[in-house]
Amino acid sequence: MSVIKAAFTVGIFTLFSRIAGYIRECIMAACLGACMCSDALLVALKIANTFRRIFAEGAFNSAFLPRFSKVLNNEGQTSANKVLSDVFSFLIIWLIIFSIIIIIFFPSVLKILVSGFDELSEKFELTVQLGRICFPYLILISISSLLSGVLNTINKFALPAALYSLLSVFTGMGLLISHYLDISKYVSVNIMAYCVLLSGVVQSYWLFLAIKQEGFFIKFNLHFWSEKVKDIMKNMIPGIVGAGVWQLNMLIDTTISSYFPTGTITCVNLADRLNQFPLGTLGIALSTALLPLLSKYVADKNFTSAKKELERGLLFASFLTFFATTFISSLNDVVVSVAFQRGLFDEQHVQITSNALLGFAVGLPAYVLSKIYSSVYFSLGDTKTPVIFAVISVILNALFLITIIPFSKYFGLALCTSLSAICNTILLIIYTDKNLKISISKLFCYKIFSQLNASIITYLCLDYCVKIYWTTDLGESSFKWIFFICMLTLAIIVFTCITSIMLFPVNKKSAKLWKKESWS
Repeated sequence: MSVIKAAFTVGIFTLFSRIAGYIRECIMAACLGACMCSDALLVALKIANTFRRIFAEGAFNSAFLPRFSKVLNNEGQTSANKVLSDVFSFLIIWLIIFSIIIIIFFPSVLKILVSGFDELSEKFELTVQLGRICFPYLILISISSLLSGVLNTINKFALPAALYSLLSVFTGMGLLISHYLDISKYVSVNIMAYCVLLSGVVQSYWLFLAIKQEGFFIKFNLHFWSEKVKDIMKNMIPGIVGAGVWQLNMLIDTTISSYFPTGTITCVNLADRLNQFPLGTLGIALSTALLPLLSKYVADKNFTSAKKELERGLLFASFLTFFATTFISSLNDVVVSVAFQRGLFDEQHVQITSNALLGFAVGLPAYVLSKIYSSVYFSLGDTKTPVIFAVISVILNALFLITIIPFSKYFGLALCTSLSAICNTILLIIYTDKNLKISISKLFCYKIFSQLNASIITYLCLDYCVKIYWTTDLGESSFKWIFFICMLTLAIIVFTCITSIMLFPVNKKSAKLWKKESWS
């Protein structure tokens, strides 16, 4: 399976997950607005998700997947099942102990992470309550990540990607039912917190059934500390540090947001949700698809094929991210208004969210490229180098925050994260292993230039239309959807046509963007 095909499979289902997440955010914006309850729930979820991203996703998969793939290919499924059982046993014991400690000391954790919350306030008390309900989700989602990694190893991408939508579906339905039953906001967010746990149970159970069908099994045991588990955990430590450092960037943003007026955390989260559409469908899809492919080629020392797949991934990623960045940057007010302006979410909230969205959009290509290039390092078993770059990016983020926030508040809050992501990506590209370093040919550069040129022309067209036709009154009416669809159609036509026209003199096949040759 090629990286484009695999990424497309993951991307479709991840897009579905993002749409489900967007619908949930729409329900939250309309039913809760940007208020104390929404801030408390989002902080509680963010803390659980932060530890998930540290332990479950990047760090764990980067250490586990290449080694599990090697055992499966070289030693067979029996040995792979033994490794899987040992890793599962270690993971479940460690996560239960860790979760109990965090739940007991959650108020202290909260004082550090959102120091802007008054610890005697109702908001602080509600956040502690919701956090203690949500945090065991870390155990369930970590198990799901382990099982998803097993399926990804055998090129089964669809089910794991699709199941990530369960969190949004369960919590969205919980809030919707609470709203129609006229239940208070305070009780509604508690119901949503329990729905988070329920979604984790269902997701884990479904994945257990999936790996069982593929001939894998898990047997819990207390004799799990084998040499292979030691190797995985040894290589996981740098990934944990790196992921922890990178998540520190996100938590710094939340900490600073907690000092802004109530509702700011919700607005910034909604902006990030919109930014996650292209990032999630493309960045996560490509990195998920690339890691097992690159790991296989690297294990076979087939660096030519690995570089070819990487180049295709980069061209495909740049095409879509340049388009997404252009569209969001030129239509940030329109996008937020169409997405969330209804019910209790008013024009003031739209302005805060759109400013933050613009800041996030600046770093969108860098976010996606960093996901892709992290897969390159992980496939080579190098989990240390990304840690060093992540530390540098956090330091830079802190410096950016000190210098930019006083002048540009909400936009600056997101922009600082984007700038640090750009620096991190540049370092990852520069120091890529020579065996997987992309040959910057004239054709490759011209294709990137074609996409950049298309982005500039598309931006100018969209910006002109917004200045002429978009008004606050239109943002409050149902006609905003018609305007949005017209702008999206215009953007697709202009961007695609300009790119194709510029590629035509180079190679007629490259001008046909639906052809495989366009991404080679």
